[in-house]
Amino acid sequence: MKVIVGLGNPGLKYKRNRHNAGFMVLDEVAKRENVLFKKSFLWNCYLAKVALGKDGVLLVKPLTYMNNSGHSVKKIVARHAVDLSNLLIVYDDADLPLGVLRLKMRGSSGGHQGLASIIDDLGSQEFPRLKLGIDKDENNDLAGYVLSDFSREEKETISEVLIKSADVCIDWVGHGSEYVMQKYNSWQPPHFIRG
Repeated sequence: MKVIVGLGNPGLKYKRNRHNAGFMVLDEVAKRENVLFKKSFLWNCYLAKVALGKDGVLLVKPLTYMNNSGHSVKKIVARHAVDLSNLLIVYDDADLPLGVLRLKMRGSSGGHQGLASIIDDLGSQEFPRLKLGIDKDENNDLAGYVLSDFSREEKETISEVLIKSADVCIDWVGHGSEYVMQKYNSWQPPHFIRG
């Protein structure tokens, strides 16, 4: 089984924050595949099963808040005996310009606390991750910036990015990481906004 985890914070006040880009991507995948998320108290997350690939795909939105994302991910990986090559983490990246997508096979957290939690709990950096560029804050207030909503000017770009990111997730299930990197790592949305 393959598992796609979107990172974010639960609750209405965080719903449209830049830091919730991972949740937004999984919502787009679920909408496209016509499935609903259900709350799992056992694994402290929202889950949806999608009929993609050979064994289906589990979509996971941890409810542990961003900095403890690894707690849910570790439980899911252990329960379903998921090979880490079949685990895709989707999250925001302030080091990439708005709208840029990058799939990487492995690597450090790059300072992203949600990813750091997953690396710590899994004891490995060897899993694919899809990064969505959200740009940097001009005032260097990273904490406040990632917990703010996308601006009106950014929303058109982000809506296109979410659609393309769902394409990436579905292609990753069907064709794997190498295919996705070649196809999407140079993609930019038509309404690209440079920071």
